[in-house]
Amino acid sequence: MEFPISVGVHQGSALSPLFFVVVMDAITRDLQKAAPWTLLYADDVMLACEDKNELERQAQEWRDRLALFGLKLNVKKTEYLTTDMKELGSIKVSGTDLSRITSFKYLVSTVTPDGSLKLE
Repeated sequence: MEFPISVGVHQGSALSPLFFVVVMDAITRDLQKAAPWTLLYADDVMLACEDKNELERQAQEWRDRLALFGLKLNVKKTEYLTTDMKELGSIKVSGTDLSRITSFKYLVSTVTPDGSLKLE
């Protein structure tokens, strides 16, 4: 079912994060794993897996689910971090290689490949 959208929530609205979490929880509840494997905060989703193939499978599953509801996973902003520095190859979503990063900031901490957290 499709219908025109004529009014929305303004960017920066205090309601935006709440609406995001409510909608994401409703449409992805069965895809979510217990913390720390799936974390949703504001407009960010973090998936954690024990191997690269499982992460690739889950990322594709999330992309497909979002598409069912007219939402898009921005693969240009989707990145992955591995704790195995010898790991070669990449993770793909819909045939597109995701960017591999050496650390990422989540809330007030920076996560590094050795699994440590640095508070900002």
